Parts: sequence; structure tokens; C-alpha cells
Amino acid sequence: MQSARDPGDARERWNRRWEGRDVPALTRAPARWLAEHRDLLVAPRGGAGRALDVACGDGRNAAFLAQLGFAVDAVDVSDVAIDAVAAAATERGLTIAARRVDLQRDPLPAGPFDVVVVFNYLQRDLFAALEAALAPGGVLVYETFTRAHTQELGHDVDRRYLLAPGELRAAFPSLEVVRYREAIDDRGGHPRAVAGLVARRPA
Repeated sequence: MQSARDPGDARERWNRRWEGRDVPALTRAPARWLAEHRDLLVAPRGGAGRALDVACGDGRNAAFLAQLGFAVDAVDVSDVAIDAVAAAATERGLTIAARRVDLQRDPLPAGPFDVVVVFNYLQRDLFAALEAALAPGGVLVYETFTRAHTQELGHDVDRRYLLAPGELRAAFPSLEVVRYREAIDDRGGHPRAVAGLVARRPA
């Protein structure tokens, strides 16, 4: 799970996580919450749509969006992950611009975007920028961990980086909520407590 800690520490920590092993860049299946809402991820008529994958990690969601025809900006704090995603995108011919962005210090890539996705990452002071990055009619797909991850499942996670009940639903007041849920999911035998939001900016 990525979190918004000290910027230098985050870069070093995620680089250490990826170093010394092959990054499965663009090879894993997309997040289920994203794939479930594929029908909502439609590029505008008359041109290629743009998508933004925030804290992209190994780029699995960026690859899914690129395969749907979007030009994807994929950003992450880890140089190691971004280098792997960029190389894999070139090899596979996918339209993914992978770049290292320190979200504690750097702005998001310039929008607007037709789709913005955020998974397993929580930086509350980024909420307004994510909302503003959406094009009219654009869709935000967000999923990350809730306090139940520690309170019910017993995982050792700093609660500053866990959502309170209902917090994600209320985080984007100008967007229309399409779907929202809070649940304990099983991911390959590993239970995780998450909140998921799909919301659209009014056209």
C-alpha cells in the first residue's frame, strides 16, 4: 500500500521494494474495481481519450486503460517502477507516458483527463487536484484501504493513511457518485478492507 509519507523516504522505500527483483510491469491483471467499471471508461467521440494513473506501481491499471484506447499518463514516486513501466510500454507499443512524480512536491500532469484512477494510495491534500483534473463527463475510479484494515483485520498500518467510514464518498463534492462501497474483500486469500468510489464530473 502506498501512502503519503516524507517524500524522500517514500522514494527510497519504494525503490528498495522494487530493486533486486523483476518489476512485473504491465503484466498483471488490472484492479477488479477498475475492470468492473469498464463500460464507463469511454473515450470522447472524435479523438483519443486521456487517462491518468496515480501512484501507478507496476502499471497494471495503466496497461488496461491503454488497451482500451486511452493515452495514459502513469506517475509514481519510484524511479525503478517508472523505468520498468516505460520500457514495457515501448516494447508492447502501448501509449503510456510513464514519469516519476513526487506527489508531495510536484503537481499532477496537466489535464484534463477523461479517466483518473487511484488505487492503494491516500493523500488527502490531493483530492481537490484529482477532482480538477477531470474533463467534463470524466470518471474518477478510486479504491484504497479503510480503518477496518486494522480494526477488523488486525493489519499494522498507520491509521493516518486509512480512510474513515464514508470519507471517500464525501471527498469529491462536485462529482456525481456512480457507485460507492466499503467492504472486506478477499484478494487471493488475503483479506483487505477497502472503500471504492466511481464518480463522474458533470458534463
